[in-house]
Amino acid sequence: MQGHGSISREGSSSISSSSVDAPTPRCHCGVTSPIRTAWRSNYPGRRFYGCSGYGTSRKCSFFQWYDPEPPAHYSDVIRRLLETNECIRSENTELKKTRQELLDELRHLQQSVHETRAELEVAIAASMDMEDNMVASVATTRRRGVVIIVLISVIVLLVFFFRSKSLADPFFFLSSRLENIINSINLFSLICSVDLIALALCF
Repeated sequence: MQGHGSISREGSSSISSSSVDAPTPRCHCGVTSPIRTAWRSNYPGRRFYGCSGYGTSRKCSFFQWYDPEPPAHYSDVIRRLLETNECIRSENTELKKTRQELLDELRHLQQSVHETRAELEVAIAASMDMEDNMVASVATTRRRGVVIIVLISVIVLLVFFFRSKSLADPFFFLSSRLENIINSINLFSLICSVDLIALALCF
């Protein structure tokens, strides 16, 4: 069951220990040697006995194969499997990295959309407030314009009426009075027409 040979410590640096229900030899240190598995030798996956003090200050070089020598193509098959496994691990690492980058980019885009939506809502609210203020301002301006036009009309009418009355000849009081009334009516009609035109322009 056992095979004898040699393997460099550098070549067997990647090893794993295991225990089996079988007599195990003792190394040069006098302690029981556990079964290990070589992965970096010419026979990857082949088990051997090695000193438990390997890698410590004892520096024991005991070595003995546990598994018999495999077929010639065995090491090539194992090596290809190990290379395939390493490629899969590397691809998996790259996929995890790419996934994380995509997640980060998605979070960034979601944050940008949220900020843009908030800015748009603020702009719409400000625009609506501005529109309401403009409508209220226009309505106030129109009302003030109407009041001013009416006041001017009344003032002009009163000035014309009292001026005509003060200049009337006493001998022709009745005729002058009648003429003043007619002129006042005509002037009032003209002023009303102007007011109506102004109101139409305002609204």
